[in-house]
Amino acid sequence: MPTVTALRATRRGHIGLHVDGAFVCVVSEALVAKWHLFAGRELEDGDLDLLHSQAVGERINADAYRLLGHRARSRAELAQRLAAKGHPADVVDATIDRLAADGLLDDDAFAKAFVTDKRRLSGWGSVRIARELTKLGVAADVIAVAIDGEAGPDETGRARELLRRRGAAVPPLDAAKRRAYAFLRRRGFSHETAYRAVQEWARGPQA
Repeated sequence: MPTVTALRATRRGHIGLHVDGAFVCVVSEALVAKWHLFAGRELEDGDLDLLHSQAVGERINADAYRLLGHRARSRAELAQRLAAKGHPADVVDATIDRLAADGLLDDDAFAKAFVTDKRRLSGWGSVRIARELTKLGVAADVIAVAIDGEAGPDETGRARELLRRRGAAVPPLDAAKRRAYAFLRRRGFSHETAYRAVQEWARGPQA
């Protein structure tokens, strides 16, 4: 039968499990206690596979909660980050599904919060917001609903307000309008929205 030959502390405060003289995996103190692990402990057939599976589950859960503790993430982004940490694809998929079922991952809520944050705090336009959400793996239909569903000024109104905060148009107007248009495009507003907002802004407060 497989026999535990060593339990060695790691630099990160975990415990390296060695069976029959070979390293198997890293386990927590909780698993050591649960399995009553000690040097010389004999494991039943199948126990080692189950123990390894539980250790892998512990590690990916810890990584997932740590990542979600920093900020909200989309399903695809979290899956990508967990895969980059070396977790097996099937374990990543199962973890993502479980977190979603527990309400800890919700692309709809994530996209809505992202839209609100980037519009109100960063002054981004819908084009840039959609581009960034796409990079984060959010589905196009989810992005569309989030962008269209937020209450508040329309896209042109938001763009015009950004320009108003920068001050009135100062002659020569052509140069001022070019700078304002370029500013809005960098913020992620579409060509049509940027053009319309610049024209209204350039006409002054009466627009």
